[in-house]
Amino acid sequence: MEIPDNVLQAALFPSLDLPDPPPGHPYQVVRRTGYTIGMFAGMALGNATVSAIDPAQLEAAVEDVHAVLREHGKNEVAWFVPEAAPPSDLAQRLLRRGATPFDKPPFEARFASMVTVRPPAPGPPDIIARPAESFEEFRASGEVANAAFDVSENDRLAYDAQARLLWEIAESGGAYRTFVAIVDGEIVGSGGAIYGANAVYLSGGSTNEDARGRGAYRALVRARWDAAVERRTPALTVLAGKMSRPILERLGFATVGWVDCLSDRLVP
Repeated sequence: MEIPDNVLQAALFPSLDLPDPPPGHPYQVVRRTGYTIGMFAGMALGNATVSAIDPAQLEAAVEDVHAVLREHGKNEVAWFVPEAAPPSDLAQRLLRRGATPFDKPPFEARFASMVTVRPPAPGPPDIIARPAESFEEFRASGEVANAAFDVSENDRLAYDAQARLLWEIAESGGAYRTFVAIVDGEIVGSGGAIYGANAVYLSGGSTNEDARGRGAYRALVRARWDAAVERRTPALTVLAGKMSRPILERLGFATVGWVDCLSDRLVP
């Protein structure tokens, strides 16, 4: 599969391809040269996604990330460090200064940067996959994701407190959309999409445990592909964990890089 350079860069460094959340969104983004800081209101964990950091500036960058997240009430940062981000030993440098591989939900220690520019197979005919059409569907999709990713009670409450606002922002036609998979009138699957400049980024694909193996995940991927085609960016990118990688490979996704995910506790 030949991947255009702009799509390859979107897969390796999705934070550079994706738009910032609109004003008032509970997820905030702070952009710095070489890294992006993200945080959701009320949640204890923030994140920092790296594109390039001069080794001489690493200590200052870490201190900046810690200061920003601490100011917003966070007590931990998840570092996402692509192998393609210079310097090549950046993850090891963070480990040496005290970070540890992420070993608890919703993240894991290593993700694959995957991409496709070809249509994935459609889902089974008995599964409906489409954007959520009501607040009730949006809330139900969140419950599917919370269960699948073993989200903490604190983070569930933080999300619930912002759910109505998130739905209203999505309904306004922005870049953040939630898709649902429906079987016999019941929402059994959920998947997020962020519309980037060169690709649609897939987030949070999940299925109820008792509905797995029936094609809901596949249907959600195809629905988001159709949305990408409709907006004239026919490419899907994703950071895939160990459960989703085999499915995505069968759907034609290629692994173009790897990302280390590291936990870094913030000292008060």
